[in-house]
Amino acid sequence: MKKYQTLLGATLVAVSALVAGCGDKADKTAQPSASSTEAKPAAPAANDQQLVEKYNLYVDVSNNLRTSFQEARESYVTGQVPLLQAKAPLTSLRIQNDILVDRSAQKLDAAAAIAAPLPEIDESAKAFSAALKVLSPLSRELNDYANSKGYLADNGDKARQMSADYLAALTTVAQAEAAFDKGLSARDQALTKEAFEKAPKDTAAHYRAGLIYHGKLNHADAMALFAAPNDPQALAAFEASLALVADSAAGWSKKTGEQSAQSGKSCSGGMLQINEFIGQSRSVIKDAKDGVFKRKETGAMARMGRSGIVDAANRYNQNFANMIGQFNRPLC
Repeated sequence: MKKYQTLLGATLVAVSALVAGCGDKADKTAQPSASSTEAKPAAPAANDQQLVEKYNLYVDVSNNLRTSFQEARESYVTGQVPLLQAKAPLTSLRIQNDILVDRSAQKLDAAAAIAAPLPEIDESAKAFSAALKVLSPLSRELNDYANSKGYLADNGDKARQMSADYLAALTTVAQAEAAFDKGLSARDQALTKEAFEKAPKDTAAHYRAGLIYHGKLNHADAMALFAAPNDPQALAAFEASLALVADSAAGWSKKTGEQSAQSGKSCSGGMLQINEFIGQSRSVIKDAKDGVFKRKETGAMARMGRSGIVDAANRYNQNFANMIGQFNRPLC
């Protein structure tokens, strides 16, 4: 199921990007009084800014790991370990890019150095960084060996000698990364929920936050469905959360349309990507109900070792990333 769970890092959004809605104007009625300029209130604001900065650094770590260390471990175990265990001379070797090891550790350390606490992430981030630092020298040595094709000179002896230590370190990193991802996901879910609940009802901000919050709920339901595509409960949950996404999309489309009419300026609100996501998700529901995912693959799909549910998951993930990602930039 891990292959369906690699999207979260690519779709995390900091709280500062969630609040303002297309077409919504800030409330300017509450002006600061003379007493509000005293030094005391500045601390919470500074702390809030530090929290956003810290969270964004953590998000950046996840965003830049296009291939997670959990996937790297799985790839090494399934693709490289059998070759290393064989007695035949080694003719190829693939190792996770060690640049990602060092860069990730550096960013995690930079985030952890920011004083504002994020208890759901901080400890797992420190453990993740520590594990990466153990992996780093092993990864660097094996990368140099692989990139220079040292295995052609010694038939893979060095790779075999280092394999146990490398795999142990990579396993620890993968486990630490999973804990870090869990904390990051919990924070992200809390922020998106808070933005949705705080946004004034029936406003562009409300529907925008609803698309993000309900979209991420639907993504979690999608992971369960893609892992068990013939489970009626998983299908029902996915269909229910998708309906919430569709409701938010309808409200968002209405509000951006009203803005266009008032301003005379075109504002699509990213509906192309939103509708593509909803449409393909509805196709997944139809295919599940029609028993498409129960069928045995034949022809080219079978020869490639692929299945309909894998293709559906890949398309869903791409459409989801397209829909959520657009809210990180101005739409109107």
